Amino acid sequence: MTTNHSMPLVTQRLHERNREALEAMIGAEANANHYREQVAKSGLPALKRLAHIGLGDSHQPQHCRRVLLAVYNSYAWPLNLTSLRVLDDDLRRAALAVIEWSAVSDRELHEYLPDGHELMQRFAAIEKEEP
Repeated sequence: MTTNHSMPLVTQRLHERNREALEAMIGAEANANHYREQVAKSGLPALKRLAHIGLGDSHQPQHCRRVLLAVYNSYAWPLNLTSLRVLDDDLRRAALAVIEWSAVSDRELHEYLPDGHELMQRFAAIEKEEP
C-alpha cells in the first residue's frame, strides 16, 4: 500500500496562500485607514474654510454654499459643476477635499461644525433667498 506524499504539500501550499491572502487584506485595510485619515486631516480645515467663506455675499460664497449644501443633501441641492469651475483655485481645492472627505467619512460633515445643521439651514435659506 502506498501513501500519497503530495497531500501534505498541497495542504501546506493552501495554508501559505491563505496566509498571504490574509496579509494582503490586512495591508489593504491599513492602507484604506491611512487614506481616510489623510483625507479627514485635509478635509476638516477645508470644510471650515468653505463654511467661513459661505457666510459672505459675493459670488465665491454662493458657490461655497452650493458645494456644502450638495454634500449636506445632494437630493435637494444637486451640485452644478460650474460651481467648482468658478471658484478660485484654493477654494476649488478645498471644495474637492470636502467632497472627497464626505465619501469616506463615517459621520455627516455638518456634524464637525458647531451648529452645523443650523448653518446648513441658513445656507439653504440664503440660496432660496429667504429671510
